[in-house]
Amino acid sequence: MLFWLGFLGIIGPMAIDVYLPALPQMGEAFGVPASMVQLGLSTTTIGMAIGTFAIGLLSDRWGRRAPLVITGWLMVAGCLLAALSPNLIWFLCTAFLMGFGASSVQTAARGVIADLTHGPDAIRAFSQFTSIMMLGPIFGPVGGVLLLTFTGWQGIFVALAIFTGIGTVGVMFTVRESLTIERRHTHGFGETVRVMGKMWTEPVYRWFSIVMFTSYALMFSYLGTCSLTIQVQLGQPAWVAALALAINGGTIVLTAWIAGQLAKRLHGVTITLISYTGVLLGILFLGFSLATNNVNVIAIFVVYFLVAGFLGMGFGPITSLSITHMKHASGTALGQMGLFQFIVAAVVSTLVGTISPNPAESMLVLGAISLLIAYIGTLLGKRALAKNPGSDLPA
Repeated sequence: MLFWLGFLGIIGPMAIDVYLPALPQMGEAFGVPASMVQLGLSTTTIGMAIGTFAIGLLSDRWGRRAPLVITGWLMVAGCLLAALSPNLIWFLCTAFLMGFGASSVQTAARGVIADLTHGPDAIRAFSQFTSIMMLGPIFGPVGGVLLLTFTGWQGIFVALAIFTGIGTVGVMFTVRESLTIERRHTHGFGETVRVMGKMWTEPVYRWFSIVMFTSYALMFSYLGTCSLTIQVQLGQPAWVAALALAINGGTIVLTAWIAGQLAKRLHGVTITLISYTGVLLGILFLGFSLATNNVNVIAIFVVYFLVAGFLGMGFGPITSLSITHMKHASGTALGQMGLFQFIVAAVVSTLVGTISPNPAESMLVLGAISLLIAYIGTLLGKRALAKNPGSDLPA
């Protein structure tokens, strides 16, 4: 069940990563600069934000399985329509639809894990889920380059539709309903909004949600600048950008698995701090490279290797810590977390192209700000946990 949840979860990263190597070609086809096609990152993440919020609420009312299946087929439709895009506006609309379709995994699949696991087991399960899901950044860019070579950019979205269909069928046959009828919520929209507002008064949920938002800001800063830095700023071919994204995706898978193993011995907060310290090393090296005017392919590979890899270590622990006191309404909690984290991601994806014409400089500015907030949020979350550990606190 965890495998198929992760398999379907791959479509979220793939919906973003798989066509990054094709940005210049899609820009030529639509008659716009490649940086304009990059706005697909923003519309995809806006779709994920709205979908994650809606599915989070509905999964607490309907259960987890139905939203997973319905949005899986919606994603298939979005991919096929993207392949037919005649212009940029059409593509941005289909990118929104793909984001909405991919959103269910962010809440419903994580809701299944939250329903069935607790404490250190939850950290390990969320980390394993992340490691499976992050296979997308490995195979997505490589597959995108191959498909771009043999089928054009349209074939990328057709292949993504087929992949999503396989994952949706797998979920239909293997994932059982984890939220029993007696545990589902029946209150109306007004009461739901009141409950959501009350959740933010719980300091553990509030601070670790903010930490998760900064993780998404860092991840989308990386996604929005990596390909452009390598292809546009450094003038390298698409396969070099795809190789960087693939290597970094593999590193995320490895570090997420390592986080699951560390959960047997270390506190989730400790793992989170290790994660951000590794990211800090990458940002410092980027700053040094820019200051010495030594931005080259090797330096960029090292920077993004550190940033992406150590980010992967933190997603599982942060997710588990954030819902320490929210097991009674994990779908709603994860849903509103998803809403804000993808809004942050969409804003960051837009800022990447506006802060500086140099994508590496944009990464430095956004990364430094995000890291500062992440450290503050983690320390405040740690203090809140000390005051109210709760039954689900990792050992």
